[in-house]
Amino acid sequence: MTTIMATPECSSVEALTTCLNSLRTLRSSVTLFLKIIAEGPKDEHNSEGETSLHEMAIKALADVKTNLRDLETHVASLTPPTAPVSLGNTGLLSLDPSPDKLPLYHQLLDCYTCMEKIHCYSTMMHSLLSGNNLKRSSISSTKRRRPTQLNHNVPQQQVDMLIQGINQMFQDMTLNISRPFGHNAVVQVTLGQVLRAVVTFRGILIEWVVVRAYNEPLLDEDGKVDLYTPSQYKVFQKVTDNANAAMLNFCSPGFSDLSVRSFFTWLHSFVSLFTDVCKRCNYHLHNHMPPTWREFRTLDPFHEECKP
Repeated sequence: MTTIMATPECSSVEALTTCLNSLRTLRSSVTLFLKIIAEGPKDEHNSEGETSLHEMAIKALADVKTNLRDLETHVASLTPPTAPVSLGNTGLLSLDPSPDKLPLYHQLLDCYTCMEKIHCYSTMMHSLLSGNNLKRSSISSTKRRRPTQLNHNVPQQQVDMLIQGINQMFQDMTLNISRPFGHNAVVQVTLGQVLRAVVTFRGILIEWVVVRAYNEPLLDEDGKVDLYTPSQYKVFQKVTDNANAAMLNFCSPGFSDLSVRSFFTWLHSFVSLFTDVCKRCNYHLHNHMPPTWREFRTLDPFHEECKP
């Protein structure tokens, strides 16, 4: 049978704990003695009260003497430190007589204690995490990725060639490109005698669409392209909302040319806006509105209330 010997550090900690408990007991006995003296006798007209106070004070004072003797005995058993602890300039904080600066010393000690705990815990976590490899594979890939092309910063010739190719796809839809604000293109669309639209590009990506009636102008009073004024007709206001939804649906940064062609193909399906019937209800009008929605894949016309 083996006997576990206590280390000197554990013995010193236990002795210090015993001294602190003795000091706490002494303070309690002194507080009790002072309380008895401060309260005085219970009844001033009763002479026995003075005798009772005298006996209680003597008993409390005897407890104080006993606790003080125990504290001196426990303090004598403590081992004094071999060398003074070097606190550097921080040790001077405790000598400051200013009451509002005196707690800085104790707060600094608490900070040091907290930092020691954080250092200990971080060392333990480092040892635990270093044993668990969080990578999915130990083989490092040396293959370089293809640089991603920024679709909002492309040459103007690429955008012009794309718009010209789309313009040749449809005989009844005309696309006129201009750059009133510099690098980015603005395309004015005329679809038969049904509608007109302004499509704003950012590089090769469509950023904003406004659809108006055929009899509504695309230019403002200053002769510049009007990019934001909505149509005065509810039919084309609804078509504008659907066109912006289609622009977001077809947006594909990886296939920007295909997304632009798909959008203009979808927009070309409105050439029969006022002649198509809804694929669901087989009526031209519903709530005084023609089918203003086109399904993205099949381009089938639907009313807003009938769309799938």
